Amino acid sequence: MSASLAERLDCDVLIVGGGAVGSALACALAELPLDVVLVEARETAKLEQPSFDGRTTALANASQRILAALGVWPELAPRAEPIRTVHVSERGRFGAARIRAEEEGVEALGYTVENAALGKALWERLERAPRLRVLAPATVAELEVGRDAAEARIEPGARTVRARLVVGADGARSSVRAALGVAAAEHDYAQRALIFNVTTEAPLAGRAFERFTKRGAIAFLPLTGGRAAVIWTLPSDDAERALALPPDEFRAELQAVFGFRLGRIARIGERRAHALARVASEELTRERALLIGDAALRLHPIAAQGFNLALRDVATLAEVIADEIGAGRARGADPDPGSREVLERYRAWRAADRGRVSAFTHGLVSLFGESVPGAGVGRGLGLVAFDLLPGAKALLARQTMGRGGRVPRLARGLRLVE
Repeated sequence: MSASLAERLDCDVLIVGGGAVGSALACALAELPLDVVLVEARETAKLEQPSFDGRTTALANASQRILAALGVWPELAPRAEPIRTVHVSERGRFGAARIRAEEEGVEALGYTVENAALGKALWERLERAPRLRVLAPATVAELEVGRDAAEARIEPGARTVRARLVVGADGARSSVRAALGVAAAEHDYAQRALIFNVTTEAPLAGRAFERFTKRGAIAFLPLTGGRAAVIWTLPSDDAERALALPPDEFRAELQAVFGFRLGRIARIGERRAHALARVASEELTRERALLIGDAALRLHPIAAQGFNLALRDVATLAEVIADEIGAGRARGADPDPGSREVLERYRAWRAADRGRVSAFTHGLVSLFGESVPGAGVGRGLGLVAFDLLPGAKALLARQTMGRGGRVPRLARGLRLVE
């Protein structure tokens, strides 16, 4: 791959993918003395909301701290609804588990935000990043990785970007992962998630509900304006049938499944369906390259862990690179964000968290999808025991809040560079 100097951009880090994960990483790296190029495939008229749709994200407590440390939270806070209680139950069975923010000593277990608001806040922060160059709409047509740098050919325009580190943040079907020749293991859950917003007779008022049924899990999350975001997972064929129902019939079926804990379900917004699968990259790093977010591990949405795990990828990578810059200055050497040492520190740090969260979400799908005789009774007893057992809820709360294991500085609300 060759190009004239006029056609080539040189940078420290090339981020491929300008969705929530890639743009969050660009925000984090903006705190450091680095030249960054961000490539986004979609049209970005005002560079505010590429790759964002009408869906909703549940931010863990640690994720809110990361966004606050990046300077994004002041813009996002008015559009975020706090989650102060999580109620977990199984339809038709006794027993329930409850996690309360006050019992965990935090103001909120997490926050629910619409992806459009998240995208807007991230991109407004990026507009203040002096060493960021955005190429959009554009894609990586070719990628070559060498010992000292990686080179990517960007289309349209046949430009070449030469970077010391390439980060694939381009989703579960990552083109970067494919170009690197990294395999991915996929588990198809044969389910689809129906995603839509509703209003209910009784407001959620900071409460989130996760309810397991024989057909799949259903979650109600509080949104601003007295609305609720609903994620309803169903077997693929059943999801297509439900999606095609007239609004009144769909509302009646939803009401029958969820019950009347929130009174009558009123208005239902646009319904969308998304296929569900766990896609796990068999490697996180290659020479001069690494994968984050869904490019590294895509999860089932059952416990709303996917984006929160990805933000910890972002926080960890930014911290490892910041430490490399500090160490390089101390020894009088040019810091290298794509060195093998940096990549290995990142890989080793992320391994435990990725494995723990992947097993946790996959285990929930398996447990509550089980239909053998007696399994439901066991799950009900388990929920009761979980609700009463000292320490059990705190352990789960730490995990769902993003506080399990070694926590990066940004996730503790600290800046990368003091």
